[in-house]
Formats: sequence, C-alpha cells, structure tokens
Amino acid sequence: MKYVVRALGWATKILWILIIVFLVTSVYSAMNVRIGFGDPQVVLSNEFVVISIPLFINNTGLYDLSELNITADVMDHNQSLLSTSTTFVPLIPRGSSVETAQNISISLDNIMSKAQIYLFNDTDFDVNMLAKLNFAHAIPFQVSTNMTIPWGAPLYNFSIGQISYNYLNLTHQEAIILISFENHSPYFGVNGTMQVEIYNDNNEPLGASVSDLNVPSYSSYNGQVGIIVDLSKITGRGEVHFYFETSAFSFGPVVMPYG
Repeated sequence: MKYVVRALGWATKILWILIIVFLVTSVYSAMNVRIGFGDPQVVLSNEFVVISIPLFINNTGLYDLSELNITADVMDHNQSLLSTSTTFVPLIPRGSSVETAQNISISLDNIMSKAQIYLFNDTDFDVNMLAKLNFAHAIPFQVSTNMTIPWGAPLYNFSIGQISYNYLNLTHQEAIILISFENHSPYFGVNGTMQVEIYNDNNEPLGASVSDLNVPSYSSYNGQVGIIVDLSKITGRGEVHFYFETSAFSFGPVVMPYG
C-alpha cells in the first residue's frame, strides 16, 4: 500500500511540476509575442469611408497561438458608435508571424446624418480595439488599445462675402456672391457641382446658378457666382441657399443670410 501512496505522491509532484513549467513557459511565451498596429489608412470606397489599420503579430514564443479575434469599435465625437468590425485569425504557429489588417467601414449615410458636424468642422474618430487569443489552445489572453483618427471637414469655414450688384438694365442686375471654404479632408477632393439660389427677405426666389467644383485635399476655394436678379424684388436682405452634389457626398441646403 505504501508503494501506491508513494507513487501517487510522485505523480502529484510531477503533475505540479508540469503545471508550473507550463505556466512559466506560457508567461514567457506571452512576453515574446509582439502585437503591433500600424498607421491607419483611410480611403473612400462605394459610399463608405474605409479605415484600414495594419496589424502585425510575431509569435516567437514556445506555443502556437489560436483563435485570434480582434474587435474594433469606432466612436464619434459624442462617443456614439459609428461602426464595429471583427478580424479572425484561426492559427499562428510558434516561430511564425502574420500580417493582416483590420478594415472598418463607416457608411457615408451615417456621416451625412450629422453633416453639420462632419462637413464643416474638423473632429476625430476614436477607435477602441480589443484582441483576444489562446496560448497553446488552452490559456486565454487579451490586450486592448485605442487610437484617434482625424477627420478633416471638406467645407471647413464655409462663408460668403457681402453681396454686390452689377447694373445690367432698368429691370435686372447681376448679384455677385463671393464664396470661400477650405477642404481639410485628406481622403477626398470636393469634385462636383454647387447650386446657388438667392432669396429676398420675403422668401421670394431671385435667381439661381450652378458652378463646377474641383477642390483637392488640403486646398482652398475662393470663387464667386453671378446671378441675374429682378431689380423689383431686391430688398437688400435675405438668404442664399447652397446645394452640393459631389463624388463623395450630397448635401443641401446650406443657408447663409445676407444683408
């Protein structure tokens, strides 16, 4: 009987030694796994803003990594969820590395629903990332990080100057409207058309004009439109309405008072 007890004692000791060795080597392996995120790239694709975050995993530990699951949440300036995405890598054998990317798509419809913020104001998107995986198919491990991605307004500081008039004849004049804005977006140009409508303070339409736009990223627009208006309807006060149709967005009216 004492030999059985002694054998069980040795088996228990060996089991604990194996467990300790496994835990120590797992910790060592965890310390030798490198997970890194590259600089985010943002592109416009099929009415979506696509944020691509490069991901690098180098497994120099002693065990395979399995079931890598990365979840990314994109929050707006009010910490409201704009988008979420998941990347899954089933296996990263020991001694190997993986390069992939976390691709996050944000619908332009979501952005346009808050157009007054995103079209005219610079802001940031907050990206919260959580990576989960298993060591040796047994021990769970997770790491989290966060980053900010700048959003540049394509119509930053949109404004008009004082309206002036050119005399044409006894019944009509040409209203000259000076327009300026800056395209702060690093992701797309403002390419398309801008329709301008002018109204007096009785909400009567005075005239309209359509202009082409071609404003690359990080450039300014300083232009003017001329609209022929009925002299009898000019009151000196009113509103100018702007409608934009571009390759990246459609929006309007942007209402600017004058007078």
